[in-house]
Amino acid sequence: MNSIGVVYNNNHELHDYILKGFPSPESPARLKRILQHFVDNRVLENNNCKVLYPANVSVEDILRVHTADYFSFVQSRSLSGGGWLGNDTYLCEGSFEVLLQAVGSVLEAGKAVVTGQCDHAFALIRPPGHHACADKHSGFCIFNNAAVLARHLQHVYSCQKIAIVNIDAHASDGTQNIFYADPSVLCISVHQDPSDFYPFKGFIREMGSMPALGYTVNMEMPQEAGNPEYSIFFEEVGLKVLEQFCPDLVILECGFDSYYKEKLAKLNLTVDGYYDSVSRLRSRWHTIVLLEGGYHDDLGLLADVVLQALADNRYTKDEVNQVNLLASRQSSCRRIFDNKLNELKKLMSSYWEI
Repeated sequence: MNSIGVVYNNNHELHDYILKGFPSPESPARLKRILQHFVDNRVLENNNCKVLYPANVSVEDILRVHTADYFSFVQSRSLSGGGWLGNDTYLCEGSFEVLLQAVGSVLEAGKAVVTGQCDHAFALIRPPGHHACADKHSGFCIFNNAAVLARHLQHVYSCQKIAIVNIDAHASDGTQNIFYADPSVLCISVHQDPSDFYPFKGFIREMGSMPALGYTVNMEMPQEAGNPEYSIFFEEVGLKVLEQFCPDLVILECGFDSYYKEKLAKLNLTVDGYYDSVSRLRSRWHTIVLLEGGYHDDLGLLADVVLQALADNRYTKDEVNQVNLLASRQSSCRRIFDNKLNELKKLMSSYWEI
């Protein structure tokens, strides 16, 4: 069984929309639900997990990704009491310390993996980060945790090539923006078609810019796409690109809102879909998983399944009947998926052997 590092920011409850009176599904209940499931089901013990503790974070760690003006804005706005920032994002008086500890959690997860302390790691953090750009907050996200981790690993541990894979229902537009012209970081995002879905970015034709054309890979999943479509994408595109890029490690932006019970999205991943997606990465590369979105009651179950996949220790059975699930969806789903996948393969064939 693989050894798995697990870390979370234990001050996350200080970042709570209720303190400011703003409604938001991104609340402390998300992480509390996961941690309670872990305790109730002895998840850490079952999966050979080592509990890690957030590292101290320097300003330099943040400024490798975010601008000094934006960092100062977040710090001063939080310390002055916070408030509604727009773009579905808020700050509280304690949010700045929460953000630093979230970054410290991902840095410690990264350290544990690259130094050989653990084979893989899972950073259970909030708020999420994949919509945050260098100088802008958006979609619950303030600091881009995956991007800060990638730059830290490159600067401190001399990692040459890092892949960031997103399976959140929403496109990883902030991460993509940060590395759009950087061939040392491959960004792959598989998400719900953004034509009429937040963040309205992450289209197939967004492929990066010189000198990194082809190093941004976006797959637009049609509504109701699920386990079969994710499997096909990884086998026919995702894994082939990753293997040719040959990263030192993979950072997985793992949103649980691609799940079939998620009310804020319309995708149909189930327990098997999450297990398989994580297993495909874990079996080939050291993998650091970061919690992103997901706002339903099964967050604890899915986090448990992710740890099972990382540990190569399957014990949860998927109780969803795939035949019934596939039969209930629109007949056009697979046709739309096939068309989009063929479009992506045609464009990417200029840069990768697909």
